[in-house]
Amino acid sequence: MKNRTVLRARTATGLVAVALTGALALAGCSSDDKDASSTPSGTSTTSATSAATSSAADVAALEKVTVKGTVGKKPTLTVPKDFSVTGAVARVDTPGTGTEIKDGEMLAIDSLAVQGSDGTALGDTYSSTPQSMYFSESSIVPQLAAALKGQKVGARVVYAAPSTDSEGKTVTYVYSLDVESAKTIPLRAEGTAVTPKSGLPTVKLDSKTGEPSITIPKGYKAPKSLVSQTLIKGKGAKVKATDSVTVQYSGWLTDGTEFDSSWKNGAPATFSLSQVVKGWGQGLAGQTVGSQVLLVIPPSLGYGAQASGSIPANSTLIFVVDILDTQSAS
Repeated sequence: MKNRTVLRARTATGLVAVALTGALALAGCSSDDKDASSTPSGTSTTSATSAATSSAADVAALEKVTVKGTVGKKPTLTVPKDFSVTGAVARVDTPGTGTEIKDGEMLAIDSLAVQGSDGTALGDTYSSTPQSMYFSESSIVPQLAAALKGQKVGARVVYAAPSTDSEGKTVTYVYSLDVESAKTIPLRAEGTAVTPKSGLPTVKLDSKTGEPSITIPKGYKAPKSLVSQTLIKGKGAKVKATDSVTVQYSGWLTDGTEFDSSWKNGAPATFSLSQVVKGWGQGLAGQTVGSQVLLVIPPSLGYGAQASGSIPANSTLIFVVDILDTQSAS
C-alpha cells in the first residue's frame, strides 16, 4: 500500500515530503488531482533496499552540486546545467553539532527543492513550517537513511533523485535538507477510552502494536454526513484546522476492504489538514494529541465521483486515526 491516499495537492513542501519518504508518500491523491503519478519522488523503499549504495557516477555528479548559506536559513542551491542522476543519491554537506539523530525520532526538516535540468526553484519551507519526517532506516529512502545515520541535529544533507513529470518524462529533483530538531513521539494513541455510539463500525486494537482492525455491522448503512467518533481521548494539545498532524492510520471501504495503512507502510505519516480530503480536516480539527478517532467520511467529503487508486468513485471512507503530534503552520 504505497499511496498516501489522504494527501491532496502537490505543493512545494509536499515535494520534500515525497523525497524524504520515497514510496511511503508517493502519489499524493486528491479529489481534484487526476495525475498523482507525476508527484516528484525519491526511489521507493522497496526498490532501493536492494541497491542502497548509489552508483559511483551519481556520487560524483552530486559532488558538483553546491549549497551556500547558514544551516537553518534559506540557502543557495546550484546545480550544473542539465544535471541528472540515474538513482537516489545523498551526501552530508554540513555535519550537525546538536544531539545525535536516533532511529524512531521525529525530525523537523527545512528544505529547498530545485529542478536538476536548469536549477528552477520548486519551493522551500524556510518561510513557513519545517517538514516533519519520522526517521526510521526501514521506512525512508535508503540513501537518505544512510546519510542521516549517526549525524546530529543541525546537519545539512544534499539529496537528488530521478522521477517522472506530468508529461511522462524522466526528470531529476535536487534538495537541500536542514535537520532543525529531533524529538521522540509515541507510536499509538494514549489516553482515556471513550464508549462510541452504537451502530458504528467496531474497532479492535492489536494488543501488542495497537494496529486497528474493524468489523462492519451487518446491514450497515453509510451515513450521508461526517462521523467523527473519539475512541481514545488524549491529553495533548488541541489540533487546529490549519495544523499538520503526525498520525498512525488505517483506511477501509464499507465492505471491509483495507486500502491504506501507515501501520503496514511501516511508519507514521504527517499531513497538513489544509491539504487532505475535507473529511479528515473537519473530523480531526478540535481533537487532541494522543486521541484515536474513528472517521466515516461520505463521498462529498472524500473523493466524490472520482476514483482514487484502489478506491472506487462515490466511496464512503472509514478511517481509524491515532493523533501522535501536531505542528502549527507559521
